[in-house]
Amino acid sequence: MAAQPEPPVLREGRILVPGSSRQLAIYGLFPPAPGQHRKAGAGSRVFAAKACEPELLWISFDELCAPGTSREDYSFLAEGPELLVIDDVPAPSPSDAGPRAAAWELFAAVLTVAAARGTTVFVAGTAPMDWAAASGSAEDARLRSALAEAARLLAPLKRVESDETVAVQGVSGS
Repeated sequence: MAAQPEPPVLREGRILVPGSSRQLAIYGLFPPAPGQHRKAGAGSRVFAAKACEPELLWISFDELCAPGTSREDYSFLAEGPELLVIDDVPAPSPSDAGPRAAAWELFAAVLTVAAARGTTVFVAGTAPMDWAAASGSAEDARLRSALAEAARLLAPLKRVESDETVAVQGVSGS
């Protein structure tokens, strides 16, 4: 009996805290100007992206994981950009409930699609982000599962948690 293949994880990208313009610029990423804002998506949901080009999708966490979004709404990512920047990502909390717990489930779904495609992902947020710790102390089973899956998918990415420690080291897509 053949062993099950390992589920995909993200291989390229960074987790940036505080997600400053300076941190992003080190990787050749500059916050899109309002004139670059575009609509992205397919199916029942159209996303208001900060940038949507063949090689780049830049979108906020709240837009990407908004109430009313389904996993199927991320189908456009399967053939989509090589680089995905998700900014304004909140710090996960074990007390997240209701819509925020659903948002974390959607976040994990986006990361799963990106990992399967081999997309380079940058996750930027202002507060320390520790999905594994939040998962470990979450009482809600759905939240615990979503945060654990996000932690698994993001584990290979290097964390840059200070503007002062930024160093460029072979990042694909930057």
